[in-house]
Amino acid sequence: MSEKITREEMAGQGQNDVVASIRIHQDATILDIRGDLDGSCEASLAGAFAEGMKASGRILLNLSGLGRMDVEGAGLLLINASRASRKNIRVLACGLSEPYQDVFHLTGLDEAIGVYDRETEALCCRQHPGETRPEGLRSYSAPSRPPAGWAPFAECVSVRDMPPEAMNINVNGRRVSFPATGFGRLVDKRYFLRVNDPEIDPRDVVAVWRSEFPDFWPKGNRVFPSAGAPIAPGTAAVLNLALPGGLALATGIMVIHADERSFSFSTIQGHILSGWITFSSFRRAGATVIQVHPLFRTGDPMMEIGFRLGAARQEDRFWHETLGNLARRLGTDGKTEQTEELIDSRLQWRHWKNIRYSAAIRSFFYLPLHLLKKGHGRPK
Repeated sequence: MSEKITREEMAGQGQNDVVASIRIHQDATILDIRGDLDGSCEASLAGAFAEGMKASGRILLNLSGLGRMDVEGAGLLLINASRASRKNIRVLACGLSEPYQDVFHLTGLDEAIGVYDRETEALCCRQHPGETRPEGLRSYSAPSRPPAGWAPFAECVSVRDMPPEAMNINVNGRRVSFPATGFGRLVDKRYFLRVNDPEIDPRDVVAVWRSEFPDFWPKGNRVFPSAGAPIAPGTAAVLNLALPGGLALATGIMVIHADERSFSFSTIQGHILSGWITFSSFRRAGATVIQVHPLFRTGDPMMEIGFRLGAARQEDRFWHETLGNLARRLGTDGKTEQTEELIDSRLQWRHWKNIRYSAAIRSFFYLPLHLLKKGHGRPK
């Protein structure tokens, strides 16, 4: 029996105090962020936000001292901004370097957090993120120059050189989606497997996972990277997912961040989920932990209903089986566990029109034609 790992342990992976100072300016709490922002900062950032929410009606993140940030760090900003929004507290940011302005746009963080150049500009703002943006709020127009490990921003996704067996629909010409633009409740899930084998190094786990990623998915589910490209920042892929009853769903993902510690996908418009999925491995309490971390809203009203009726359990089984397949490839085993936290129970009704991109609906009508094409393509 493996030792139970708490959610706090999984999130923290060791704790890093990223908040250098907390200042009060009239009706705003200013959090000065210094250093790297990643999963190890969860307790520090949550505590600072909680203090700020008690003190004032706005929270300003001064990010001029930000070092490296990965998708786990971006997720912490989104989660805490969502918690603040539930209490009608506005979250703003200033001092971003140009590379991280690009990241905020790529990840949609600028949909949830108002971004300004300078602290003085942000402090004079009275506009809530998500409403019509006031004069002075930065609009994104710069060429894409992201930090190392991050994908460049692109207006739409493109895939090419797909094999004949791929059902290649619902990807080309679509945008990357993210939690801020999903319809359903904001959910933070983690699936993890603890390996008590000191010979298994986390960076080796991530390297194997990236290089052989499609091999670990449950049978019947396929990943088709554009032009056969490796899992690297900017790589887009068509997914053909197996559904009950012999149905298939064609959708896509794009790699938005990857390094030797982890790699992360963002879903494509029309996917079941609107969010990020991060794959990582790290040492904790003398063991190697292998983790899948989705942070998402369901994409549209139909998907939200489907998740409440049982699709969420199917998603759980998918990632449990994936981790089991990866463990066997590594020559080990372990018990897969999961945690789940509902961050925001509100539905984002302003995004109900996401249903027009629904990959589920479009795949249902396209599947007979795809099967007919495959049948005609077989040698006689």
